[in-house]
Amino acid sequence: MHIEKLSLYVITMNEEKRLARTLSSAKDLVDEIVIVDSGSTDRTEEIARSFGARFIFHEWGGYGHQVKFAEGQCKYDWVLRLDADEVIQSRLADEIRRIKSSGTKDGYILPRGEVYPGMRHANRWVKHYMEIRLYDRRAWTMSGKLGNDEVVKARPDATHGKCRGFIDHYSFVSIRQIVDKYNKESDSLAERAVIQGKNYSPWRLVGCSMLEFLKFYVLGRFFLLGWWGFIHSVNVSFLRFLKFAKFYEHYNGDYPE
Repeated sequence: MHIEKLSLYVITMNEEKRLARTLSSAKDLVDEIVIVDSGSTDRTEEIARSFGARFIFHEWGGYGHQVKFAEGQCKYDWVLRLDADEVIQSRLADEIRRIKSSGTKDGYILPRGEVYPGMRHANRWVKHYMEIRLYDRRAWTMSGKLGNDEVVKARPDATHGKCRGFIDHYSFVSIRQIVDKYNKESDSLAERAVIQGKNYSPWRLVGCSMLEFLKFYVLGRFFLLGWWGFIHSVNVSFLRFLKFAKFYEHYNGDYPE
């Protein structure tokens, strides 16, 4: 047995609309479900406990800090990380079962693609994210950096493999929700840049949105998703602009006395 026991961890905040679908896709793969919540006022806790999850409150301190804390609450060395708007495709579930019985790596990349209204699953030909989401915490661990959900090596010789099945990412609830999310995310990105002592030129504001739009819509082939791909590309390019605008505001936002 490669993985004797597996923990799933998820961070939440008012996720009653999406959490059940996420947990349903993973419940038969894991031996423990850990939900770390930052203060939900809806039915998130009720839904989590209906799946037998341990429900833990932890005050929000940034995305990177929250996932690092959640990782640390797991009982078992092997962990699976999902966001509350992600669903494991059946093909990926089968791969995870095989890895549990006969895997050979310390961690596994689980491809993650966007799903918008009218779509059944992520389109593998559109730009998607390649992240280690299934891993042995003795070999890989969350970095814990502000605004960063990167998994880093816990030991130098850590190995990783890649799955072919996808995580479907149902990030879209409404355009208002996306704008609110990106506004908060850009706060973290700008704050992290300040902490890291970055020295971005104001000229980064010029053209950054257009370049990011082309990166996603053309090079990332989001045009294959129709108008939703266009909307996503515009939103992501605006996030990029907000990061540099808020960085500029940090140093130049005060009026003279």
